[in-house]
Amino acid sequence: MIERACDTDISYSIFGQGFPVINLHGYGIDHCSMKASLEPIFADYDRFQRIYFDLPGMGRSGTNPQILSSDDMLEVTMQFIDHLLGPDQPFILTGLSYGGYLARGVLHKMKGRVRALLLICPVIGFRRKSRQLPDFRLWEQDESLVSALTPNEFKTIDQFLTIQTKPVWERFKQEINPSLVLPDPGLMERIRDTEFSFEVDTLELPFDNPTLILLGRSDVAVGYKDAWKVYDNFSDATLVVLGRAGHSLQMEQAALFETHVRAWLDQIIS
Repeated sequence: MIERACDTDISYSIFGQGFPVINLHGYGIDHCSMKASLEPIFADYDRFQRIYFDLPGMGRSGTNPQILSSDDMLEVTMQFIDHLLGPDQPFILTGLSYGGYLARGVLHKMKGRVRALLLICPVIGFRRKSRQLPDFRLWEQDESLVSALTPNEFKTIDQFLTIQTKPVWERFKQEINPSLVLPDPGLMERIRDTEFSFEVDTLELPFDNPTLILLGRSDVAVGYKDAWKVYDNFSDATLVVLGRAGHSLQMEQAALFETHVRAWLDQIIS
């Protein structure tokens, strides 16, 4: 389906009925990464309407030369939410990586409507040089798998997947790889170094609704230590750092990911 926001065609999918859940994916990919990780969990709950959409210039959404910054990306996101749900409907919010940065922007601007928050490997320090990043650590590797990969395939996972086994690679190949060729490179370049023009993590009062922050101990993309800087913004937050996991923790530690997300959902409906 297509919704128009800020003169941009936004491609989206909806699953289930009930309380709306807005899901924001990461930089340079599409919504399939979120859908593949969350739908098997949400399938056991009958009270949530899950909304997945591709950010402008990514996936199957259109592009717009007027989108010049993360501020503009946030504005499109908020207009999309309003067009789809109406201006007063509350919602649950999830964000992966750059989507976790956008999610905190939505929270900053629309805090009264957000009923719960899930951040998966969120970008905290927007500029990479400001991030506290761990050294890469390879925890497990199937040598036969790696030797069968093409140089480009190995380049995709090297320094990115800390668990390089066939099950993880198959998920990565299905959920991430297809989207890597889709982004508008011009738009990607424009937003790459443009953080919000406001202090996204400065809130008048802490967010008081159920919050789950999931981080990978070996995440060399966004790290995990910076999340402690914003932890006090969430008075009902669980912050979990998963060992033997990097920026794809939902694939590398799938069982633990599912356990923590289910506990968060159970907290919401309790």
